[in-house]
Amino acid sequence: MSDPIVVFEAVEKRYRGNLAVEEEGAHAPDVVALASVSLTIEPGSFVAIVGPSGSGKSTLLNLMGALDRPSSGRIRIAGTELGALDDDGLTALRRDTIGFVFQFFNLVPTLSALENAMMPALLAGEKARDVEPRAKKALDQVVLGHRVRHRPDELSGGEMQRVAIARALVGDPPLLLADEPTGNLDSRTGEEILALLTGSTSARRTVVLVTHDPRVAERADRVLTIRDGRVDRDERRKSP
Repeated sequence: MSDPIVVFEAVEKRYRGNLAVEEEGAHAPDVVALASVSLTIEPGSFVAIVGPSGSGKSTLLNLMGALDRPSSGRIRIAGTELGALDDDGLTALRRDTIGFVFQFFNLVPTLSALENAMMPALLAGEKARDVEPRAKKALDQVVLGHRVRHRPDELSGGEMQRVAIARALVGDPPLLLADEPTGNLDSRTGEEILALLTGSTSARRTVVLVTHDPRVAERADRVLTIRDGRVDRDERRKSP
C-alpha cells in the first residue's frame, strides 16, 4: 500500500481573541479554528470536506496546502514534514506538489487563458518555452484548447473555472486542493467541473475539496464532516 500523501497528527490552529474594550491585564480567550485533528489521506483518493460555515473546513484546507502553519501538531505532505521547512521550502512544496482551485477563479483579467495557465510556473522561474506546451495540454484536458487566446471577460463562468483547473494541473501535482470549485456555477456547469475533478484522480493524484453541495460530496470516495474544529464524522464510501 502506498504511503499517505497527507498526514495530520494532533493538529491545532488557534487565533488570538480580541476584546471589544481592552482593560489592563485582560486577555480574550484564543479562538480555536481547528482542534487536535488527526487524519491520513491516501494517494488517488477523492475526499470531500463538508460542514457548517465557520466549522474549520477552510482552515483545514489551508493547512493542507501549506498556506498556513499550525499552532501545534505535525503535518506531512507527500512525506515532507512541513514544520521543518522555512518559507522558501513551503513555497517550493506548493509549487512542486500542490495544485489549487478556488471558488472565485483568481484569473488575471488582462491575460489570455493560456497565459493564466502558464503564470504560476513562470513566476516560479520556469522558461516560457518549457511551460507553454504543458499549459496547452492542460487546457486541452479541460476541453478549452480552442479558447487559449481568450481573456477571462470573453469566457463563461464554467470556462473560467476550467482555466483555473488547467492552471492547477500544469505542474502535474500529486495533490489537488479545491475550495468550493462549483459554488458560483449553475448545476449543469458544476457537474461538468466535478467530472473534470473526479477524472483527474488517479493512482498518483489526490483531490481534496471543500463543498457545501451534498451532490458534490456524494461523488467522493470519502467524506470528512467538520464541526467546531473537529472531525465529527469520517465516512469512507468506497476504496480509492
